[in-house]
Amino acid sequence: MALTSHDEIPTDVLDGAVKPYSRDKVYVLTALFLAAITVVEVLTYTMPDFPLWSHDNNMIIPALMIMMAVKFFTVAYIFMHLKFDKPILTWVFYSGLVLAVLVYIAVLSAFRIWWPGEHT
Repeated sequence: MALTSHDEIPTDVLDGAVKPYSRDKVYVLTALFLAAITVVEVLTYTMPDFPLWSHDNNMIIPALMIMMAVKFFTVAYIFMHLKFDKPILTWVFYSGLVLAVLVYIAVLSAFRIWWPGEHT
């Protein structure tokens, strides 16, 4: 009997999985969630005067970075199946990501991107 996309895949055939994979509903809901965040990201460019991320209060970069991080964690957790892997593999992956974000923030701080008008 062949497996369809609606059948759960047994963990004994998955390398490193500790629980069965989800059904299609999870992937459709995840895609809708990611699409909603993408719409908000596009709105930051089409509606630059919106109070949450207006250019006057310098919140556009933090808002976009937060949305980027949420989308990345969602994709990694669901589509890369980190949800189903051993916890140590998930921890190693996310610790590398956190280190990369901290380095990115340190470089942005070194170039004084957070303080407008002080770029010398």
